[in-house]
Amino acid sequence: MTVYIVWSMKRLVNAICDRLQNEFDVFMIIEGKRGLGKSTLGFRLMLKVKREMKKRGVDGYQFKPYFDLLYTRKEVLKFFHKWKKSGMADEMINVSFNRDFYDPQQKDLIKMINMNRDHSNFFIACVPQFKVLDSQIKNLCSMKITVVRRGVAIIHTPNKTVYASDIWDERFNEKIERDWLKGGIKNPKYSRLTTFRGFLKFPKLTARMEEIYQDIKNKKRNIIAQEQGLEEVDVDDPFTKIYTALMENKVETSQMLNGMIIIHGLRPDNTRAKIRKKLREEKKPTRLSLYYNNTKEAEKEMIKKKKRNELNVIIDQVRNKVIR
Repeated sequence: MTVYIVWSMKRLVNAICDRLQNEFDVFMIIEGKRGLGKSTLGFRLMLKVKREMKKRGVDGYQFKPYFDLLYTRKEVLKFFHKWKKSGMADEMINVSFNRDFYDPQQKDLIKMINMNRDHSNFFIACVPQFKVLDSQIKNLCSMKITVVRRGVAIIHTPNKTVYASDIWDERFNEKIERDWLKGGIKNPKYSRLTTFRGFLKFPKLTARMEEIYQDIKNKKRNIIAQEQGLEEVDVDDPFTKIYTALMENKVETSQMLNGMIIIHGLRPDNTRAKIRKKLREEKKPTRLSLYYNNTKEAEKEMIKKKKRNELNVIIDQVRNKVIR
């Protein structure tokens, strides 16, 4: 009979606090489908670490939800300048989605986390899927928690390797999961995953804490929506928000569109099909690339066009000389 390790919230909080007191940072990523409670878990951990560090007489980690719930890359960059602070990026996919690898701010973020790892900060990032994060962000993560259903999660830590670049063993673990899917296994043996360290059971927030969290979340999301010119879109209708952004040329590439779809907990294939259907109904071209606003691609096209024109001028000059 297999015996599983079950972590309590207290044990996890103590492990986090012990690491922080040893002057290490704690970079934790919580992943899970929309509505399973990953943000709830992150919020609860922030509050419990705050209380535990206060009991231990440690200065810092005074989590203030309105200021320390982070939604933009700018907020996250400012956070990593600080010492002995707690912060949670509630939608980290907005900050470090792998399509942005060459973005200057993305590079700044990775440098900032690397440079300030001795600041002993406690940072939680909530994402729908761990695999869509930038690979360098994954390598900086010291613990991953996968919420599989409400109140139940799996704790992972990276493998200690010297030469292997994939410290999360993603390919091997993905193969194990695919075998489960093929076999139609209803109760997967998560202990077979090479990064598995145990299960975690966690309660939901109190009604009061849930009210505070939702209020802050809605206010910050509205601020971001206004900055993006999307304030008129109903936040409860993710498809309308995505479609409006696409029609207003605020989507740069196919990868960015997929990222937006995943952020809102939708499936890329189904959502793309729905977008094309709506375009047909509105008698518009259904090729999605026509609506992208990729400035880099536009610049490349202009350079190519310029070179073609220059080449045509040279050809005409040669022809004129030959004819003469």
